[in-house]
This record gives sequence, structure tokens and C-alpha cells, in this order.
Amino acid sequence: MDLQLMRLRKLAGYKSRDVFADKIGVNRHTYKSWETGTTKMTLEQAYNCAVALNCTIDEIAGLVHAPVSEDPHRAALERYYDAMDD
Repeated sequence: MDLQLMRLRKLAGYKSRDVFADKIGVNRHTYKSWETGTTKMTLEQAYNCAVALNCTIDEIAGLVHAPVSEDPHRAALERYYDAMDD
């Protein structure tokens, strides 16, 4: 899993890990280990980061969801388009 913590943290305006770690009430070394991928976060820790960064846990995890069209004809066209070569 390629966590997006650094990118999302910077996007949210937190220039340093230490400032963000203090914001969410986590030891600075612990937060650094999450951002560098040396240790894993719990679901609760991911939730707390998501709330502070105004994003979803899926975004932190690097999971991208394709938008789903409610119109079945449009959805079919989008699938055909996505399947096309350059």
C-alpha cells in the first residue's frame, strides 16, 4: 500500500511532519514512521488523519475510485472510452 500521507499533508498546508503530528496528538517519531511506511497505522489512526486532512481513508491509502455513472448508456460509453488505445 502506497500511503499518500505526505502529499495530503502538504496539500492541506502542513509543511512539516512535526506540526501535523502535534495537530493530531501523535508522537512525532510515530507519525514519521507512518509517512515513511516503516510502521502501519490502525484504522482509528487513519481516521484521525483523514479528519485532520479533510480527506477520506481511501485517499490516504492511495485508493482511487472511478466515478460511476447512473445512466447505463453513459457508463457503457465510458467503459468503451477507457478501453481505447491512444
